[in-house]
Amino acid sequence: KNTKPIHNQKSSYGPIYKMDRIGKNGKIIGVYKLRTMYPFSEHLHDYILEKNGYSYTGKPADDFRLTSYAKIFRKYWIDELPQLYNLVKGDLKLVGPRPVSPRYFKDIPKNVRKMRLNYKPGCIPPYVSLNMAGSLDNIQKADEIYLAEKQNRPFVTDIIYFFKGIYNIFFSNVYSS
Repeated sequence: KNTKPIHNQKSSYGPIYKMDRIGKNGKIIGVYKLRTMYPFSEHLHDYILEKNGYSYTGKPADDFRLTSYAKIFRKYWIDELPQLYNLVKGDLKLVGPRPVSPRYFKDIPKNVRKMRLNYKPGCIPPYVSLNMAGSLDNIQKADEIYLAEKQNRPFVTDIIYFFKGIYNIFFSNVYSS
């Protein structure tokens, strides 16, 4: 099997790092996060997915790359704070499908991939607003539901999903995982 990365992402060592993600119209955007994995972890992503597949949370299974403080950072969404820069920059919206890697994007059903490309990814993903975290299928189903609603009522859908997302983050303990 080919374990060669599909992108030329540089290694980073600092507490904030940039990840290649698929944006609107398939454009590669750099999304910022606080580090919750060891340096060089970005180069092992494809390998881990090939070996272990996805866990019930929609993330790579048996992921040894996580640091000891990752669970706390992800529980309280601290790792996502640098994405506010992406929001101000215009790469992300407040609400929208989670920004995903080119590798993950290939695993999304074709009809959902096509719909995703019409919109910017968001800081608050649909699975959080719909409280559907728990499996890769649920995360993708939440995207599909959101994108269908977004086509019919673009502005209202984002407002509803924003408030539902905020509620679920603070009162339903939905993690950024």
